Amino acid sequence: MKKFKFSLDKLQNYKEQVLESEKNALGILRGELRDLNIELDGLLHLINLKSDELEHMMIKSVTPANFAASKRFITFKQQEVHALRRRIAAKEDEIAAQLEVVVESNKEVNTLEKLEERQLEEYNYAALKEEELFIDEFVSNQRIRDGVITI
Repeated sequence: MKKFKFSLDKLQNYKEQVLESEKNALGILRGELRDLNIELDGLLHLINLKSDELEHMMIKSVTPANFAASKRFITFKQQEVHALRRRIAAKEDEIAAQLEVVVESNKEVNTLEKLEERQLEEYNYAALKEEELFIDEFVSNQRIRDGVITI
């Protein structure tokens, strides 16, 4: 009997490549999200430092121009934080969508793997039946040669 070959092997290989590609895209998106969160943490830290500096400036009685400049800086950085949070939310939505793509691709690959298993079982069953027929025929021929059965 010829060696087992899954009939949808090329499709399965293609689907596995697609799955790996989608997983890589998901990994890239998660890395981008991580970078955005690091940037957000840095901005929040900078705002806290500037706020502390502004408090010290108020105690030291600084000029109104310096106070206003520091206040504008903090306001500007807070606007950056809001914009960054919107980018983070958009990136999380993008990740959720990509995760759905990965899940669907994974389901397709799993379906093909199960189909391959079923085909392999059918192949093994057919091979077993072929072996049984060969053994039966061999035994029958042997009996005929030994003169046990006369025709």
